[in-house]
Amino acid sequence: MKKILLGLFLASATLVTTTSCTKEYITNQNFLPGVSYVKEIRSNDWVKEAEGLYSIDLRISDLDAEYFEYGNVQVALEFASNPNTYDIIPATIKNVHYSVNYTIGSVMIFAEDRNPNPKRPEKMVAKVTLTDAD
Repeated sequence: MKKILLGLFLASATLVTTTSCTKEYITNQNFLPGVSYVKEIRSNDWVKEAEGLYSIDLRISDLDAEYFEYGNVQVALEFASNPNTYDIIPATIKNVHYSVNYTIGSVMIFAEDRNPNPKRPEKMVAKVTLTDAD
């Protein structure tokens, strides 16, 4: 009798447990879709900051407070001398060190020419990618 009652109890507990489960889908309401901007930079677009140090300010209107606080900003460069290849910065390429910083609405790229006779960076394409960091 105890075995029968124990069996009935286990069967009913299993039935209650399996029928009370529901699937729950959680979606991130704050999801920011990724977006990329491709900007051509000519050699004479660079501003000379100091001997061998140049900068360029790229205006990115979608780089708002939401992306600034919670997203990710990545910059890659494609050089005219090496097309179809992007180099993610910060990086040193041909003895020129490229770095980046950003603020709301703006991405600033720096080029520090470490060669003996520094000159403006060559023509290139900058790809700025904004993505959700979650």
